[in-house]
Amino acid sequence: MSSKRITLVAAAGVVVCGVGAVSFAAVSEAAGVNGKVYAYGSHARQKLDVFWKTPRKGTQPGLVIVHGGYWDGGSRVDWRSTAKWYAGQGFAVFSIDHRLVTDAPWPAQRNDAVAAMNWIRKHARAFKLDAGRVAVLGSQAGGQIAAQLGTYGTGGSRVRGVVALSPINSPRLAYDGAQTTAASWTRRKVRDQTVLLANCTPTYRDATCGNRYTDADPTAHAGAGDAPMWLVHSRGDVIPSTHSAPLRAALVKAGQRDVKLTTVSGNASGGGILTSAARINILNWLRAHTKPQAGGSSTTGVEAPSALRSVKPRATSLDNGAGAAGSRVRARSAKEVQQRSDLAYGTHARQKLDAFWRPSAAPRPAVIAVHGGWWYEGDKYGMADRARWLADHGYAVFAINYRLNTQAPWSAQRSDVQAAVAWVKSRAALYNVDPRRVVLLGSSAGGHLVSSVGVHGTGTGAVKAVAAVSPVANPYQAYLDGQAPGAGDNRHKLRDTAVLLTRCTPIKSDKSCWNRWVDAVAFNHASAGDAPMLMIHSAGDFVPASHSAGLCGRLTPHHVPCTTRTVEGNSHGLSVLNTPGTADLLLNWLKTRA
Repeated sequence: MSSKRITLVAAAGVVVCGVGAVSFAAVSEAAGVNGKVYAYGSHARQKLDVFWKTPRKGTQPGLVIVHGGYWDGGSRVDWRSTAKWYAGQGFAVFSIDHRLVTDAPWPAQRNDAVAAMNWIRKHARAFKLDAGRVAVLGSQAGGQIAAQLGTYGTGGSRVRGVVALSPINSPRLAYDGAQTTAASWTRRKVRDQTVLLANCTPTYRDATCGNRYTDADPTAHAGAGDAPMWLVHSRGDVIPSTHSAPLRAALVKAGQRDVKLTTVSGNASGGGILTSAARINILNWLRAHTKPQAGGSSTTGVEAPSALRSVKPRATSLDNGAGAAGSRVRARSAKEVQQRSDLAYGTHARQKLDAFWRPSAAPRPAVIAVHGGWWYEGDKYGMADRARWLADHGYAVFAINYRLNTQAPWSAQRSDVQAAVAWVKSRAALYNVDPRRVVLLGSSAGGHLVSSVGVHGTGTGAVKAVAAVSPVANPYQAYLDGQAPGAGDNRHKLRDTAVLLTRCTPIKSDKSCWNRWVDAVAFNHASAGDAPMLMIHSAGDFVPASHSAGLCGRLTPHHVPCTTRTVEGNSHGLSVLNTPGTADLLLNWLKTRA
């Protein structure tokens, strides 16, 4: 393993951005360099800047730059100064943007980089580029994408070399290595972004999620014919060299001997490693690896369309064998609970509900039941037994699905519950429901949703009351609990799925993100006129009763009735109602409120 020391001096660049094929103003450090920005795809983030000098004769090598930003930020324009400098040294330079994790999950980022490479090859002649002599430079998340370009498929047929500065090559290592607050805030942010990148949480040995994490690691794709690489980390790097050591070993094992792993002094990361001296050293490496091949350089072909296939959403089972949605009532006698399945209250595939009721001469109260599942999984069918139980006691019950956090960010889930309430009220006559007596019942993440609706605006304007078991009333508390020392898998998963819900890591300096987390915490909406609430937890619940106590503490000063109950055991969600006396507690409360 090669190990070199480079003196570190921070480099900086200030940038502005154009749109479309727009020329950049000339700059003194790279006189004569042309600059334009182009779209390589239809998405707003699928753009690239091109900087080049027209050679006196023949063609020139190319350099693709992929910015960092933990996959959730950063821009090609952050590298404008560096791109112009390399263009002044005889490279056609292409600095690319790609979709962020808030736009699309993995492998959209790799697909974008491949699409940009295809665009570059197609337009090589316009920039006097030899498309067979292109190298890649990436930083942090961009380093991981750059390494993917060098390993995915047969990387050596795509690029002649990869330089990666602090590449986050192992998203799983980034996740596993920052589970508690003992890790720096930056490492915890990277941990959260890997969850968003994979669009899943790798707890409970979820094979599908694990495969996504594996696919995002270029080590998994290392093989014969991959591109030479120079992987660089600092000694105190927030992205340590352990991210790159397995990749180097895998490439060497596959027969690619031209792989360096360099550790430099200091604690810089990503672009901070690119000092003046490092810039020149990398220039020399790039020149050596983009020389014309003996007998002339051959232009590599365009990627096969299969490499650009679109990202498929998480598979979600919606079919319970009920036949045509909303068209069938179960064959039961008039005295039995009737059921109608998969009634659409919106246009999304998840915006469906099941209705349960007994024939009744007088209008009766309605209960809208909202399932749990970390906002990440689960289904209305899990509420069916309790729905029939409540129907037996005189309620019309509507068990609903809602968009999951992998399908839409907050506050889509709250909006879905509100839409379901409106749907039930609009069909009150059909189900003989009193629209003034609609109650919400939620479990776990569903408890968060019903409590959020009960306090949003004037809660009683929507529903008469709210009952919840194990409600995650404070997702921010769940986030903090999930990274506390000793937190178990349940709390880790809840932390991760709260990140998926809000699509960001909570930090006050990120105002947009912070406001989303604030909005998701139910007690921040507490006011006079909110719906009365009953909230139940078990003593050993991994969603502790403090979630509900915090909400009641905000509602009580507004004279809104709010009751919390803690029962024995360590059950969670609907299982709490199996504790002796707890189901009766809920039923008696509903009778007094609805």
